[in-house]
Amino acid sequence: MGVFTEVAERFYGINRSEAPVSPTINDLILATSKAVDLLEGKPFRSAMKVAVIAGSIATMMDLPTRERVSVVYAALLHDIGLAKITADVYPHLPTGLTEKKFFHEHALLNVRGSDEFSGELTRRLEQHPELAAKIIASLNLSEDVADLIAMHHELCDGSGYPYGLGASQIPIGAKILAFADVIEAVMSEVTIGLAPRREALNLFMETQAIGKFDETVMTCFKEVMGDNDEFLRRLSTLEVESMVSALLPQRPHPLSGQELLNVVRGLGHLSDSILPLYKSKRSLHIADIAIRLASSLGISKAQAGELSIAAMLMDLGHLGTPVGLLLKPGPLTAEERAIVQDHPVLTKEILKGIPGFDNIVLWCSEHHERMNGKGYPGNKKGYEISIGGRILALADVFDALTHRRPHRMHPMGPMEAIPVIGQGRMTVYDHRLFSQLRRIVTETETRVR
Repeated sequence: MGVFTEVAERFYGINRSEAPVSPTINDLILATSKAVDLLEGKPFRSAMKVAVIAGSIATMMDLPTRERVSVVYAALLHDIGLAKITADVYPHLPTGLTEKKFFHEHALLNVRGSDEFSGELTRRLEQHPELAAKIIASLNLSEDVADLIAMHHELCDGSGYPYGLGASQIPIGAKILAFADVIEAVMSEVTIGLAPRREALNLFMETQAIGKFDETVMTCFKEVMGDNDEFLRRLSTLEVESMVSALLPQRPHPLSGQELLNVVRGLGHLSDSILPLYKSKRSLHIADIAIRLASSLGISKAQAGELSIAAMLMDLGHLGTPVGLLLKPGPLTAEERAIVQDHPVLTKEILKGIPGFDNIVLWCSEHHERMNGKGYPGNKKGYEISIGGRILALADVFDALTHRRPHRMHPMGPMEAIPVIGQGRMTVYDHRLFSQLRRIVTETETRVR
């Protein structure tokens, strides 16, 4: 059992007696949907729009509550599998095309067809619905949700993927999800004006959608839109959050300790999986180091548990960083550096508002701040940086030096990394924490020998 698992399970026990506020599955699923938006290079709440469209159609069709809720959950997470293929897709992209732009357009490419991309690129893309279904198992959702996600690119004329199913073989929930996914993509192509957006939707349904999507589903969507633009207007504002929340179970039980840990692990692995060669189990490694540092300082079990969660989640914002920048072996340009350095802000945006996560959000946002004020994103200095932020900063750099990276294929040993980090112990990193890290590493290496 790793240190992360041991300490976090002790704090986030089954009865959560030490945790005054607990997130629900809805809280974490909505946050995860934002992370998937980043992965696709889309604005936050794009997946929520798909969920509102799908849930509204399911409601109009009077589907049973269980089926309706499954459709909404599936819509929120339908493209989560793209994280698992990002590294595989990247080498096959045409020059000048990032995986973000490719992922952003993939739903429409499925409907419209394209000979622009190589067969290998298409083959990799077509794996993501099944990979998404496997991830769902770690997020405490039902098999119904996984099944819908696995079929969310199937089309009624049999031209979809990954199974090439025909209309009679596709469950109604998957038909709704496939249509809602593409409708949101069509809407996103029209950036200004509700009337042009409505015209684009109607044109799409009258031309390109015929035969590919269920006619009853399309008819219900037209009824949902109604005769005015109120539905489309609300989708275009922050009201979409309340709209999707109204479609979810209103009294979901708070997550148990084990359920919370399963979801957090899943989210941590999500950001790790975009670069498996360099980031395999990175979030877990950092959590273990952070917990050891926290324990050495006598930090309470409650904060140690929170710190372990922050360590697992702090790099979620990297889902919004183009892989080409993360893989670049040489120095980044000023513009590229600004993009990479935005990831703590994006992580904060993903996680903010989750009940009981105030400390976690703060610490995640500070893990690149430095004692001399030359870190980012807030240029905080000295003890303006919280103890959690200082611990994560040190754990992060230790992990980076002791594991392979694009710009350094041969990692340092733990004892080699200590003097390198030590050069900044008075200016970059908290010197007291550095002393504890040096002691922990020395004791660990001595035991191993």
